[in-house]
Amino acid sequence: MSSHDDKSSLGGVDVVPVTKSQAPGIDMGSIPETEDANTFLATHGTATYTEESNRKLLRRIDMYLMPMMCISYCIQYIDKSALAYAAVFGVKKDLNLKGQEYSLLTSLFYIGYLVAEYPQAWLSQLIMFIWGGILMCSAATRNFADIAAVRFFQGVFESALTPAYIIVTGMWFTRREQPFRVAIWYSMNGLGNAIGALISYGMGLIDGKLDSWRYIFIIEGVMTIVWSVVVFMIFPSSPMRVRWLTDAQKAQAVERIRSNRTGIINREWKWEQVKEALDPRIDPTGHIIFWACVLNEVINGGVATYKGLIIKSIGWTDLQSALFGIAYGAAVTIEIASCGYCAMRFKDSRHWCMIAWLLPSAIGMILQIALPTSNKAGRTIGVLLMPSFVGSLALCMGIPSQNTAGFTKRSVVVGMAFIGYCVGNIIGPLAWVSGQTPAYISGYTTCLACMADQVALFLLLRVYYARQNKKRDQMVIDGLAPDPMALDGDEFEDLTDKQDLKFRYTL
Repeated sequence: MSSHDDKSSLGGVDVVPVTKSQAPGIDMGSIPETEDANTFLATHGTATYTEESNRKLLRRIDMYLMPMMCISYCIQYIDKSALAYAAVFGVKKDLNLKGQEYSLLTSLFYIGYLVAEYPQAWLSQLIMFIWGGILMCSAATRNFADIAAVRFFQGVFESALTPAYIIVTGMWFTRREQPFRVAIWYSMNGLGNAIGALISYGMGLIDGKLDSWRYIFIIEGVMTIVWSVVVFMIFPSSPMRVRWLTDAQKAQAVERIRSNRTGIINREWKWEQVKEALDPRIDPTGHIIFWACVLNEVINGGVATYKGLIIKSIGWTDLQSALFGIAYGAAVTIEIASCGYCAMRFKDSRHWCMIAWLLPSAIGMILQIALPTSNKAGRTIGVLLMPSFVGSLALCMGIPSQNTAGFTKRSVVVGMAFIGYCVGNIIGPLAWVSGQTPAYISGYTTCLACMADQVALFLLLRVYYARQNKKRDQMVIDGLAPDPMALDGDEFEDLTDKQDLKFRYTL
């Protein structure tokens, strides 16, 4: 095998050399250099299990882990969407927001999100308490400068949650199970919409000393702080360090994801894996995922910011608009969860699902442009179709945990995806012009263009993964690579997907 820089070619497949400390195989002398999973299994023994015991363990993991992730994600969405609900109840007028200042408030949130994503990731179990307090501070704002500062720091402290949950999902679930689980907790955006709508409706009925929108921030902030205490006490850091599994169940939880070949966690930061993730000549997938997330979140940034105003522009009253958020939230939940379920149910369908779930959104936006303002029913149906694109994002964000091996590399690619997520949300609201209501032509046309570009990127990603799998299969036939089904004890070595020729990409 000839070497060129940090990468070689074998049978048409790019292969990154493995250093001695990374070489496959486990022995007691190498355990200190391996992942915690290897150390755990070396001291607790390799677990064997039946299909029935696996189903029971999976149910237990789902019962404990998924509710915590779902509730936390739901609360996060409620909190970051509070501004959209507050807009319905007059925050723009009360704070004297002019021009694009309202749009800039959403962008500032995601600038904070972008700045703090990496530094805050390790504090994911603690920062909910802080952002709940910051959200409550929104109730005390008096002008654009006040609320701009609050939105920025709210973004700083909310930034850890989504990247952390992508990594956590990869720690606990097989690659087949992951798309649906990611879609489930991400679909809590929809439940957050519904609950946020109920809260805002209730706050709108209060005849108190404060403006209605100020109560929204106070109630939602208190709710976040209370839940943060539960998360801090219960949420596990890994399958090896969890209170609600026995040692035997912990070993089985580790063993059942052996075939992922993506590992669980590694405390060592490896710069060669950073280079592999960032250099498109070695692996272009991180950059494709980055741009796909940018394009998707350009759509989200605008729709999420102007959703309340779009609904109100159809002709609903303030309180009716708030109640309509319940139906909108239900649509979001169904559209995201169904996308994840189809990707799990039908083999090699992930990229086709990501493309298909863009289509209802495109139809919904075309209806907003084409239908007259008098067609209230048609425009309302269009609004309910619009959030379907989020299903595509949920699957796209899950790709790094399923198709990227090597803990450092996976962390970097997850980071790239969420940098794209932030950049898109920063740009998105700026494409929408308040004066264009009710037909936000610039916003809708920008979104439609982004959808078309995403289709091209998803097709490119699928073709790349399929070609890599085909080449590796041919290498096995030619005797140049090991059988991918063979379990040789190297499954929890911190090898990247380029170094590990047994690795196969999910489609």
